[in-house]
Amino acid sequence: MVTVGITEQHLVEVYADPYIAKVGHDHRPAAPIHDPQVTYLSAWVGSNFSGAFIAIKQSPVELELHALLKKSALKQSRDLGVDCLAWAFAQPILRVTAYIIEGLESAKNYCLKLGFKVEGRLRSACVQNGVVKDVYVLGMTRQDWGVI
Repeated sequence: MVTVGITEQHLVEVYADPYIAKVGHDHRPAAPIHDPQVTYLSAWVGSNFSGAFIAIKQSPVELELHALLKKSALKQSRDLGVDCLAWAFAQPILRVTAYIIEGLESAKNYCLKLGFKVEGRLRSACVQNGVVKDVYVLGMTRQDWGVI
């Protein structure tokens, strides 16, 4: 289950998790984002907090999504991702976008299994642990969501 909002304690827990922290990069470490355009969704498996999703409003028609799920939620990650997408497409948007750092192939495959399409690659778009990496751009339109 995915719910809107997150407690400060759960935010700290998510960003302290080494499994989740690997998404950080040198110019933007993994840390909470406090901005009016950002919505955190808490992910729950039963009564257990299992991580979060971040939705960043990029424009009136687009949300950028990020999954911050704990390793213990891997078995339920697809269902949680579908819940997050259902929430996203309940908003008045046309598309969602996911940016995946090169080397995080499991994250890329997760998005593809949820129905995202590869839309491109930003070359040399970030630095992670001193290594210049590309960033994959994946997207899903409202039409794509309608056929899932």
